[in-house]
Amino acid sequence: MTTLLTFFLFAGHFAGWQTYTNTNTLNDICGDEITLNIATAGGVVQLETRPQPQVKRTFVHTDGLGVNRCLGIAQDQEGNLWVGTDGAGLAVIPKDSSRALLYRQNELPLRVRLVTGDSNRILLGTDQGFFVLNLQGTPLNFADDVIEHYNYARVRELLSDRILSLLVTGSQSPVSKSSNQEPRTENREPIYWIGTNQGLVCVDRSFSRWRSFRRPLGDSVSGLASLPDSRIVAGTESGLIIGDTNGFQPLLTFSQRKAVRDMAVSGYDIYVATAETLFKVDTSGSVQPVLVGDIRTLFIGETFWVGLGGEETWGWGLRFLRSGQSWESFYFPCLSSSEISDCAFGKDASVYIGHNSAWVSRIMPDSTIRVLTSPLPHVVQVRCDSKGRLWFSHFSYAGGVSVYDPMADTWGFIQWGASTRRNVCQAFGLDRFDTKWVFNMSGAVVAIDSGGRQQEFYLPELVPPSGGSYEFAFDGHNRVWLGLSNGLEEFDYGGTLFDQSDDRHILHSAGLPATEVRSVAVDPQDRVWVATPQGGAMWNGSSFQVWTTQNSPLLSNNLYRVRVDGAGRVWFLSDLGLSIFDVATQRWTNYTAQNSGMIPNPQSLTGFYTTLALDETQGRAGVGTLRGFSLWTYAQAPDTTLTGLKVFPNPCILGVHTGVVIDGLPKDARVRIYTLSGQPVADLPVETSLGRAAWVLTNNKTVASGIYIVVAISSKGVRTQRFALVRP
Repeated sequence: MTTLLTFFLFAGHFAGWQTYTNTNTLNDICGDEITLNIATAGGVVQLETRPQPQVKRTFVHTDGLGVNRCLGIAQDQEGNLWVGTDGAGLAVIPKDSSRALLYRQNELPLRVRLVTGDSNRILLGTDQGFFVLNLQGTPLNFADDVIEHYNYARVRELLSDRILSLLVTGSQSPVSKSSNQEPRTENREPIYWIGTNQGLVCVDRSFSRWRSFRRPLGDSVSGLASLPDSRIVAGTESGLIIGDTNGFQPLLTFSQRKAVRDMAVSGYDIYVATAETLFKVDTSGSVQPVLVGDIRTLFIGETFWVGLGGEETWGWGLRFLRSGQSWESFYFPCLSSSEISDCAFGKDASVYIGHNSAWVSRIMPDSTIRVLTSPLPHVVQVRCDSKGRLWFSHFSYAGGVSVYDPMADTWGFIQWGASTRRNVCQAFGLDRFDTKWVFNMSGAVVAIDSGGRQQEFYLPELVPPSGGSYEFAFDGHNRVWLGLSNGLEEFDYGGTLFDQSDDRHILHSAGLPATEVRSVAVDPQDRVWVATPQGGAMWNGSSFQVWTTQNSPLLSNNLYRVRVDGAGRVWFLSDLGLSIFDVATQRWTNYTAQNSGMIPNPQSLTGFYTTLALDETQGRAGVGTLRGFSLWTYAQAPDTTLTGLKVFPNPCILGVHTGVVIDGLPKDARVRIYTLSGQPVADLPVETSLGRAAWVLTNNKTVASGIYIVVAISSKGVRTQRFALVRP
C-alpha cells in the first residue's frame, strides 16, 4: 500500500511535465540479445537491438526514477530492472511497466553506484558500504525485504566503504550483465567479489567467511570479471591481476596509470575498458587495443556492445560489433546536449533550444527531436519573430547573429567582421517590430530592423559584463529596457530608430536588491520586472519595489530569469526552482524538483537552472537546466460555456488587493468592464491558455469606488457578473 500511495503522489506531481535529456553518456548495461537496458547520465534507455538498434523506451525522473543520472542497472529473474541513481537511491522498473518506483527511500544511500544480483538478492555498491537486499521471493513487494548493510566499521575485512566493483561467481541463477557467460566447469557455492578503493574482498553467500587482498596491484579495484575456469580477473589503475580465493598474481602492468571503467570476458579473452581505450588481453598478458574512446561499460553476447562516456552533457553513444563486421556507431535520438543556454517556442509549436555550441535542438510538435547546426558557434540566446523565424545570438569572436527559417529549412547570419569583439553578443532581444537588439563586447547597442538596416547606439553608462546571456525587454511605448551587470538601462529612441536627436537614456540602479540585472520582463501595465542575484524587483516608473525571501514566499533570492504571462503573473526562476507571483491576487505558487516535474540537481551544480520561456498560446513553459529541458503544460482546460465565470476578490479593496481576476473563460471570450450606468471602463486581454483575464488597478487613479459589471462574450453566449470596488 505504501509503495502504491507513493506512486500516485509522484504521478500527480508530474502531471503536465515532460523531460528531455541527452542519453549518450552511458554508465552501465544489462539485458539480452533482444533488449539492452542502459543506465545513462540522462535516464534509463531500453534499446531493441534487432534488426538494427532502435530506442524502445526512455525513463527519466518524471517517470518515477527520482533523478536522471543513473549509474548502475541489473535485471532480476522476473524481468524487473533495478537502477542505481545519483541522488534518489535505488529505483525499480517493473517488467513491461511505463513507470518506475523508488525503493524504500531513506533506508539506502542517495548515491547507488553499482547494482548486481544473485538469485533472490540484489547487491548494491555505494560510497557508504555494501548493501544486500533479500527479496523474500517477492521482488515488487518492498515491505517484506530484509536489508543488510556491511561497512568497514562492521567488517574490517571489507577494507573500505567505497565500493567500486561487484561480481557474483558460482551462482546457478545470477542476474547477469552479459549473456556470453559460458557454463561453469563445476557447481560452486556463490561467492561475492567486492572491489574497493583499498583492494579486493571476497565473501561467501552466508557472509561468514571474508577474505581481503589489500592493494593487490594498485589501490582501486574498479573492474572484475570471471573466466570459464573460475579464476577471477581484477583491474586496477596499475594493471590486471588474476587468481582465485587462494591468491592473485599480476597478469598485466600498465606502463602508465589508467582508469579501468569495466571488464568483460568472452571465452578466455579479457576486455578492459579504460578512459582512453578498449583493450583485449589474453591470459598470457598480451595486449591489443581494440577501440579508442572513453569506454564506460561493456556487454558481450552475439554482438559486442560498448557504451561510451565523453562530456556528460552530450556523450559519445554506443559502439557495437557484430561477428565478421566492423565497428558501428549508434547515437540515441535526444537533445544534442543536456546543457541548455536558452530556449524559445516557435510559431510551428516546436521548441528551439540552444546549447552553448553550434548545435540547436528542435523538439517537434510530436515530441521527436531534430538537431540543427547553426553556421556560427556558441549559441547563447534564442528568440522567435512574428514570421516564425528563429534568431540566435552567439557568444564568440566568430559569432554574431544567425537566423533559421523552419519553412524553408535554411540558415542566414549577420556578422561584424570575421573575428571581432563586436561579434560577441552579451545581451539580445527581439521587439514586436521584429527589430533585433544586441549589446556586444565592444560596448555598442546595435539595432537591426526587419529589413536588415542597422543602427548603432553608444550609451556611455553601460559597462560590458564579463559574460553573456543578459536580456532586452520592450514596453508598449517602444522603450527599450536592458539589464546588465551595473543596473537597468532605460532607452527611449522616440519611435525613430534612425534619428538619434530625440533619444533619451538613463541607468537605474538605486533601489535594486543587487546591481546585476540578469533578466528583464515587461507586464501588460508596462511595469518592468527584473531578476537579480539578491531578489526580484519591479520598476513602476519612479522607483523599485523589491521582493525577497524576507518579505515574500519567493523560493530564493538567487534569481536567473523573470517572465510575465498574458494574465499578468510574474514567473521567477531561481537556483531552487520556480516561483509564480499572481499580481492581481497577491498569491505565490512555488515549484521545485520535490513537488513538480522540474529536473533535480543531485550534484548541486552552480547555476543549474538556466533559462525560462513561456508559450501563451498553448499554455506551456520551458525550463532549461545544465542537465536537460523541462516542458510544462500549465494551461487549465477553460470552461467551454460561461457557466463557470468567477470574479475575485469581491469586493476588491485597493490597498489590500491590487486588482480583479475573471476566471473560467472560454478561449474565444472577450471581456469588458462597465460602470452601473453602462459606461465602458476597460477592455481586458484574455490569457487563452488559462481562461483568465485580470484588471490590475495598482496605478490607476481614475477609477472610483462603486459597483462594476463584467461582461464576457463568446461564441457560447454572454455572461455578466457584478463586483464591488472600494478605494479607501
